[in-house]
Amino acid sequence: MASRNNLSLAYQEAGHLEQAIPLHEAALTTCERVLGPDHPDTLLSRNNLASAYHRTGDPQRAIPLFEAVLTSCERVLGPDHPTTKAVAANLLSARVT
Repeated sequence: MASRNNLSLAYQEAGHLEQAIPLHEAALTTCERVLGPDHPDTLLSRNNLASAYHRTGDPQRAIPLFEAVLTSCERVLGPDHPTTKAVAANLLSARVT
């Protein structure tokens, strides 16, 4: 799981979103199946996929996913957790862009 996620992030950072998004989607599917929907790694994977959608200029896919992961992060990790704060910042960025 981690290696697929890392590869997708590398593609994303290199600007190869057409290759990154399918890997993000696959990583999320695996995380949900193996770790469950509320595991911190699953939440992070969901955030990464939303970020990739945002970077492609697709707010219709990014914003609802950011909202869902933020709700889960607040419930599971708490409002002051670094991941929760990062997701909130990503959501704000997606709404403004």
